[in-house]
Amino acid sequence: MLGYAPRPGLIHLTIDPGHPALLANAQSSLKRMFAHELHHAARWDGPGYGATLGEALVSEGLAGHFAQELLGGDPEPWETLDILSMSETIALAQQMWSRDDHDHGAWFFGTGVLPRWVGYSLGYQMVGWYVRQGERRTASGMVALEAEALRNMLAEMLALAQGRDR
Repeated sequence: MLGYAPRPGLIHLTIDPGHPALLANAQSSLKRMFAHELHHAARWDGPGYGATLGEALVSEGLAGHFAQELLGGDPEPWETLDILSMSETIALAQQMWSRDDHDHGAWFFGTGVLPRWVGYSLGYQMVGWYVRQGERRTASGMVALEAEALRNMLAEMLALAQGRDR
């Protein structure tokens, strides 16, 4: 299945009802995807999804945390890569933060040299760090948060990752 929220008030859902992965997760997969896309749709009424890598990371991270906030359970597999073992990728995200010419497919779907789903995991974990640093922060409450507010999370993650590299 696939979800896409291209503009305010519009969500596209594509579902293969016979796919084994959907059948194995029938109770939660569709709900989690819909919750994720609802957050994207709501975000369009604020700063939007965004054009830069940083904005995309934050939008995806917030949407993942929103699904978690609503439905609980474990994070999705694409949100759980061990980012702290990828200091080069975190450093690259810092360099590319404000760029609107990033390869979205490479960052989020693994169509290039980056690990598959690294953008989802990095965004999810950045938002998690940000949430833990403030009182009563929730993804639903941060729907209109500007991406720049989370930029320093990358520096903190990189410092920790580089400490682990030694």
